[in-house]
Amino acid sequence: METILSSIISYLSTGFIQRAFIIGIIIAVLSSIVSVYTVLKRLSLIGDGLAHTAYGGIAIGLALGGIIPSLGDVDAYLVGGVLVILGSVMITKAIRSQKFSGDAAVAIFLTLGLATGVFVTSITLNYGFALDALLFGSILLVTWNQIYAAAFVLVLTMFLIVVFYKPLLYTIFDEVQARASGIVTWKFDYLLAVLAGVTVIVSIPIVGVLLISALLVLPALTSIQLTRSFKQTILLSPVFGLASVVFGMLFAIIQPHAAPGGTVVLVGLSILLIAIVTKKIRASF
Repeated sequence: METILSSIISYLSTGFIQRAFIIGIIIAVLSSIVSVYTVLKRLSLIGDGLAHTAYGGIAIGLALGGIIPSLGDVDAYLVGGVLVILGSVMITKAIRSQKFSGDAAVAIFLTLGLATGVFVTSITLNYGFALDALLFGSILLVTWNQIYAAAFVLVLTMFLIVVFYKPLLYTIFDEVQARASGIVTWKFDYLLAVLAGVTVIVSIPIVGVLLISALLVLPALTSIQLTRSFKQTILLSPVFGLASVVFGMLFAIIQPHAAPGGTVVLVGLSILLIAIVTKKIRASF
């Protein structure tokens, strides 16, 4: 036990581990808050669709970086971010047009992003793509610029949610009544979609493209099992998100060969399972 504790303390004293925990905490709070709105809006799979759209965009950015040496990873993530925001807007537009269901619209952009990423990486002559990091996350390699970007997105998201708290609440629970009350609901649909898109692009360093949807689903689902009001849900969701990230990363430190992204998601699933069992036990009394 002392060996494990001393090992954790030793790792926590290193700069890259400290940066990993800082961005992990920021993303945990950000994704947990956004997850409440995406889950209650019945857009749980939007994270998956936008993550694969980001994969295509980042692949294009990295390919351009190979062709034009002056371009780097920041530009690649910028390209990915632009395409993710466009994708989130187009998904929302498709859903609101009622020509596609929510899951169908997400599936279209999921396959489009994935196909684009595979196509670009297969034809480029530059094999410097950090595909493992892109697909599964590279939280131990985050930079301060990524941390600043994530912190900015978190502050902006919390500001917008506080300012538009009531309109967003009415929009996700009863859009018809919200429109009857004079709320321009389409604006808030697009706002939620853009927030989800930005959350996806800044969260990729933690769990990567393949597991990003878990961060936009698990905290809210877990919180819903144990709460009875929206306020309780949105306050408790970040607690479960933080627990998933912190304990997942600690486990990855104890087991150096374990991928942090995978351990974070597995811890989140374990917490959800405990919450479901707890709910059933409470209901039986």
